[in-house]
Amino acid sequence: MNAQSSQAGRVPSVGQFENTQGIADRMEALAIELRTMSDHELGTVPSKQTLAGLAGKIYSARRNVDEVFGMQGFAISPAWDIMLDLYQADCKGSQISVTSACIGAACPATTALRWLNALEEMLLIDRRPDSDDKRRFVVEISELGRLRVEQALRCHL
Repeated sequence: MNAQSSQAGRVPSVGQFENTQGIADRMEALAIELRTMSDHELGTVPSKQTLAGLAGKIYSARRNVDEVFGMQGFAISPAWDIMLDLYQADCKGSQISVTSACIGAACPATTALRWLNALEEMLLIDRRPDSDDKRRFVVEISELGRLRVEQALRCHL
């Protein structure tokens, strides 16, 4: 029996799993960091094949995001921009006012307000009075919203 076949049925130890998981976590962090760098920063020029692959990935990810939220066109709507903005704010521990959410939606305020109402009805966001300024309202991502955004973001990896 060779070394390869003797290890085939062996279950990895907890330490081996943790080491493998640590490597996977570091590789994922590096991949994310590389994706945030521009081609100019990397000193590379993407090939036509790379750009075609990226186009396919974006196209597929949009459809998957629509599926996650159960709404055709969600990935190209102001709603997706709002959810991404609120997710980032949540990760930073900051609050977003209704006005800021409307600006972040990059559409007319009336359209953004309609989307905020729809997202609230879908239980993806929560709206409440600002504790510092009672004239303002803040919006934040709900637990369900956070889970859906994270699921949708995985479509882009």
